[in-house]
Amino acid sequence: AYTAAYAPPPPQGGYGGASASRAPAAFSPPGAPAAGSKLGVPSHPSSQDYASWPAVDQLVAAVPVRPHSFQHPPQKVDVGDRPGISELRGSVAKPFVSGEEAEFFLLKGVLTHNEAAQLVSSCSKVLSELIGSGKGREPDATDGKPSFSAEMVHGGQLAENEETPAALRPVVEGALLPYIRKKFRCPTAALSSARFRRFLPEERRFVPAHHEHDAFAVATVALQDPDSFAGGLFVQGSSRAFLDRRFIPMGRGDMCIFQHDLHHGVEVQEGTRLELVLRFKDSPQAVAYGSSPWYLKAAQDGNASAQYGWALSCAAGKDFQTAKLWLEKACSQDHPEALFVSAEWAWEPPAKSGATQDPSEALQLWRRAAELGHGRSQARLGALLIHGMQGRVQQDSWEGKRLLRLAFEQDDPDAAFHLGQALLQDSDRDGATKILAASLKGHARACFQVAEMYREGQYSFPQDIPQSLRYTKWAAHQGDAQALSNLGHLIINGIGVVRDDAKAVRLFRQAAKLGAAEGMLNYGLALLRGNGGVKVDYQEALEWAQKSAALGHSLAHQQLSMFFNAAKNPNPPARSVPSSKEELQQLGVRDLQDLLRSEGVDFSDCVEKSDLIARAAMHLPGVAEPWDAAPEHTLVLERPKPTKEEILRQRQRQEALSSPPSPSGGEGTTKPVASPGDGYSPSPAASAPAPEPKATAAAPRPAAIPPQPVAPSTVFEAVD
Repeated sequence: AYTAAYAPPPPQGGYGGASASRAPAAFSPPGAPAAGSKLGVPSHPSSQDYASWPAVDQLVAAVPVRPHSFQHPPQKVDVGDRPGISELRGSVAKPFVSGEEAEFFLLKGVLTHNEAAQLVSSCSKVLSELIGSGKGREPDATDGKPSFSAEMVHGGQLAENEETPAALRPVVEGALLPYIRKKFRCPTAALSSARFRRFLPEERRFVPAHHEHDAFAVATVALQDPDSFAGGLFVQGSSRAFLDRRFIPMGRGDMCIFQHDLHHGVEVQEGTRLELVLRFKDSPQAVAYGSSPWYLKAAQDGNASAQYGWALSCAAGKDFQTAKLWLEKACSQDHPEALFVSAEWAWEPPAKSGATQDPSEALQLWRRAAELGHGRSQARLGALLIHGMQGRVQQDSWEGKRLLRLAFEQDDPDAAFHLGQALLQDSDRDGATKILAASLKGHARACFQVAEMYREGQYSFPQDIPQSLRYTKWAAHQGDAQALSNLGHLIINGIGVVRDDAKAVRLFRQAAKLGAAEGMLNYGLALLRGNGGVKVDYQEALEWAQKSAALGHSLAHQQLSMFFNAAKNPNPPARSVPSSKEELQQLGVRDLQDLLRSEGVDFSDCVEKSDLIARAAMHLPGVAEPWDAAPEHTLVLERPKPTKEEILRQRQRQEALSSPPSPSGGEGTTKPVASPGDGYSPSPAASAPAPEPKATAAAPRPAAIPPQPVAPSTVFEAVD
């Protein structure tokens, strides 16, 4: 499959500018040299020369970025009030259905560059504010992962407010709605939602192939040039991702319009992609009730896909009994997605559905869908068989690995992660490549495990603290509780970053709320000591320590006595914190600076008192606290320490510059004058740099070293 996937594409007479998508330079087939490099030499060597070949990142093969070739010539059509738009018609086979194809239409240059820039500016502002405060992470209906998106339209209404871009109304009402109503012969089609989403290196990178079952029609608007990323929107006519995945070449302002039967997804292997996804239903009534009535007639005629879509529509309306009946009809025709959803409902019934758990039926349905080649069913059943579950699933490692390998060949990140873990338990180094492949698609637990590999230098990974910090931040940004706690540990100890107690305590608080035992203990210690500007509260600190101990954290058990002793005493008086902007205006400049410094807020760019007041007002009580792991809040990396050789060379250069020439033309013997920025002193006692304390590496389950009962102003000790 790798050989066929990476073979040079045969010359074809297609249309649509197939060369618009570029292949990522950092990905290559396993063990194969990239173009322009010598045999056996990687095209992207790391900063250090490692003896082992091939390196881990060369072992990870990504799905090749191959553009879709349009077989029909472009036509000039009118898109609403925009005449002369070039339209390309493409088609792809429907998976699990023989002899049927789904169509899609690529419209070139519907939006002007000015309109695209306005949409990017207004939508990015809304989404950035949401993500910077910990929002915008609603689980995606496709795979349950954080979506990193923002809804621009509520209830299908283009209201005039800050969240709805002004440039969106003429695009929808003047161009898209007339085109969709005419193209799909639906004069009552109405806008249902407009979701802006972004694909950044530390966020979501992959949306698996799926169908938009809740939309009559979908319009995907590209808002960036294709040179800014590798990958994009793809169509896939089967489960063979490495062979049949084709990317649609979309430029800035282009639109791809399709219906609910198109099997598609998004993958961004390099760079950053911004897009606007507009969903339409067949009537305003369907928008109001959230239903999908276009499935009903075909479902009654016996179409399995329509029966599955109508079952989902009934489930969205909380009519689970009717939904169950239609699901059973679709399952009787071996519809893989219907089998998967029925298995999920049998394993964990939906809330208020009145159904009961039936693990044996769920396993049978998953197995049948896996036999039909459904990737998600193979990954789900394989993960359960690998680990087993007492009283519900008997462990079968061999069968679990077989199913996970089949799902991994379909480019499933969950399968890659579970298969990698199973292989590492068997001391198979190939498991590291599987976990790395899952992390490159934004899998949170895979990112966390890759961070640990880089920190420890395991499985031929180079020991690289900055890379470990990057993957830890990536996992924490997606809401992984243990990664949030680890990131707080790195920040509070200054390992690879500048120390920031306030930011670390916020991370501990977020990790504690998400259920991490280490985060609960560390946040309890912060409340006990008052670190990071938090108010000392002995009772709340005891509660968090007890929760951590209840989860089985051994260090929390050992320190419970200290928390109980502290809770016997009254809380110390807390300093007065301003609660309104009027109180901030009464403070002086130095008081404002001290307040911001205690909260861990950077104010280096504030020039006047009004700037300090505005910055402090963003952190008043009641204002949403920042999600520090987001790209909107960058970490200040620790400055690399100079080596002994670099210090000696710097001293020699300074001696050569500061020594005046002697009258005879030779060099003088005047001692050099130390510069404040040189990092050393001319005196013999201070000429050598002071030894830096070695930072303790973060363990996979970091917690705090047992503290001594000290004053609340004492800073954190090493958090192991």
